[in-house]
Amino acid sequence: MLRHKSQKGLSRKSIFQSYESWQYTGIGYTRISQLPPHILGKIGEQQEVAELIQSLDQYSVQLGFDCDECLKSLKKLLGKLMNFEPRRSQDEGPQDQKQDKFAVEFFELGGVDVLLRLLIFGSLFPHPVRHGKVIWESERMLRIKSLVLEILTKITTTSVGERVTTELMRSDDTLNYIFTLLAHQKTFVNACQLIEDMLQSRKEVLDLHRITNLRGLISCLDDVQLANFCRILAVVISDLDIYENKSSLFAQNKQKRSRGFVNLRDINQELLLGIPELLPRLVKLAIAKEYLFHADTPRYRGMVSELDCWMEWIENQMADELYETQTVDDFEEYIGGVSEPTTEGGSLILQQGLKITEELVQRVEVVYVLGLFLLGKHRKKVQRKLADLKLAPGLSELFDQFIWKCQVNRYHSRHRLRGHNAACECSPEVALKIQFLRLVHSFCDHSDYKHLLLSKNELNEVKRINAKAGSLALPSLENVNRSLMCRGSKGLLTKIVEVMKKEPTTSTFRFWLARAVESYLRGDTSYCDQVFLMRRGLLQHVATNIVEHEIRHKEILQSSFDLLGELVKFNIEAFKTFDTILNTQAKLDKFVATVNRNLVDSNMFIRSLVLSLEHFTNEDNGEYAKKDCKLLTYIGNFQRQMEYLYKLIHIINVQNLTQENVSCLNTTLVFLMFANQKNKLPQYLRALRDEKDDLLDVHGSSSVMQNFRDLLIFWQDHYLHKDKDCSALEKSSRISFSYWKKTVNMLVSEDKSQPTAVLHYVTPLSGDRNN
Repeated sequence: MLRHKSQKGLSRKSIFQSYESWQYTGIGYTRISQLPPHILGKIGEQQEVAELIQSLDQYSVQLGFDCDECLKSLKKLLGKLMNFEPRRSQDEGPQDQKQDKFAVEFFELGGVDVLLRLLIFGSLFPHPVRHGKVIWESERMLRIKSLVLEILTKITTTSVGERVTTELMRSDDTLNYIFTLLAHQKTFVNACQLIEDMLQSRKEVLDLHRITNLRGLISCLDDVQLANFCRILAVVISDLDIYENKSSLFAQNKQKRSRGFVNLRDINQELLLGIPELLPRLVKLAIAKEYLFHADTPRYRGMVSELDCWMEWIENQMADELYETQTVDDFEEYIGGVSEPTTEGGSLILQQGLKITEELVQRVEVVYVLGLFLLGKHRKKVQRKLADLKLAPGLSELFDQFIWKCQVNRYHSRHRLRGHNAACECSPEVALKIQFLRLVHSFCDHSDYKHLLLSKNELNEVKRINAKAGSLALPSLENVNRSLMCRGSKGLLTKIVEVMKKEPTTSTFRFWLARAVESYLRGDTSYCDQVFLMRRGLLQHVATNIVEHEIRHKEILQSSFDLLGELVKFNIEAFKTFDTILNTQAKLDKFVATVNRNLVDSNMFIRSLVLSLEHFTNEDNGEYAKKDCKLLTYIGNFQRQMEYLYKLIHIINVQNLTQENVSCLNTTLVFLMFANQKNKLPQYLRALRDEKDDLLDVHGSSSVMQNFRDLLIFWQDHYLHKDKDCSALEKSSRISFSYWKKTVNMLVSEDKSQPTAVLHYVTPLSGDRNN
């Protein structure tokens, strides 16, 4: 108290007297608020910055301060950091520059430190007890802290943002306290936004073990708060966030092998999956039926377009709010981040637009997080758990509530967003649809539970097909738990196919729809599932779409070829159907030209052709495959195979390998493994060298053969590591992984005298080219 009085007395002295006193007593100015008014007014370029800091500083060290006055100061500060001008473009305008300048000066004068003291105010003191209960936070104090969180979030978006988040992350106590504010109605939105910004600004993933009693925190979150919390989970369990390089497989492998590397994604997932109630609650939120019929979500009878519904809702809302102007701040209904001012210094009132946007984002985040749990090393465990929680029937019923572009006649749609063409699919629900389809993809990917996407009568149909599949029959169909399957006559898989067939060729959803169906077919090639989908016209639709249209979107083309590859692999009926589609030379030429123009996108389809050709040749269909089938006859030509080998090796090197193009390397190996089985590996390698090596300098660094050997050495490092699951390669190709390894070992052999070693052709032995 004596020190407080002494410091208080300092502010009434001149600067000279204060300096003299400091020399004798050691007591001097410690905060900006202690400076005399005439000095305070000369600090900084904007006088109001120092005045605001002084005002807030008094509250940050004073028990029992006036909450209303503190709130006024915070509202004024918030207004200085918000832009209330209408946006005309994405370019930063003068108003944004003014806010950034204000934020920089506020930070440099210690304003963020003052806000932090105000934020954790009271948490450092013993909590008062009333009627035997601990009073954790008053409603007024929570409203103040919510504004502080929002102000800090605004500052993190400015040029000093990184310095601010570094300061916030420095102390575990501060981080843990902000996490506790996720459990309060008035602060959870702003606390979540600030934490998300803090985590995304870091290079390292946050170890959730740093958060005290995380399980207790999650258990006390209500459903809305838990959905909001998924925004944080999305950052801490994403696989991309653990790597410095987000695309290069070579760089990621190097980082994984480095000393001290810890996969925090897997550690965080394991911690979260150890909370028994988490997945059940997330599934319940993801598939809740009331979502689209909730009073706050716009749906109007007679309107077939999502965008029309939203525009109608906006018009109604603007009409209502025009005559219902509120001049008093929300208190009971106040939710930070949703109750916002519409003008500088205006009242904090609930904004319906922000409220419904928040609800939409929360649903998207929940679905996204469920998908992330299916990407880690615990994927199989999570797939089983989600199946038991009846995710498949829940997603099927949610799918029925979506409005797809294909269901809307563009001439009957009343609205179009400014600057968007008639085929645009923009609406606030697009993100949810995409994450929904990603979740379906991850749930089915190499899954033992994919048949839950069927209805019971569809499963019976698949079983009847399977009974006639011979060596291609699946043994596991009798184990499908019917109580976990989709209800009704059509399962989710059929619904997705029906929507895909009606979607426009340029629809962005085609990529995700095709990916979802393709993941269902992945793994052990399933003849019965292929025929089931062919009966629904999927092969005809996808192939015809490529033949009759110029598909310019790379992603749509890639997903189409990947799906075709899974539909036709090892299936003689599929190839015969394909022959009827490519029934003229012009159609065949058009299809082949599309394949050749887009080799990275079509290489999985090429691999499927090679695998099928060998399969049929070894069975009773060799005559058809070698002479009658258009596509298999095309791919069976030796010279054409060499052209594909050359091109596939040419378009990749170790430095540019990504998750998207590493499949090209595996496709080249499929060619060479079959050559090896026939003792023709030297013939393929020699032809590759003789015909192409003299003409090629891959990216100006090495010959095609040296580049190929470098790629194979990378392959060994990538696929033979202990944490790599290589069963997918074996299942999809029906070639044992041991033979993959054997062939690669032969190719990378250091013995130059071996004609099966690539080195034999990198530096040709004397006279070898004449053999």
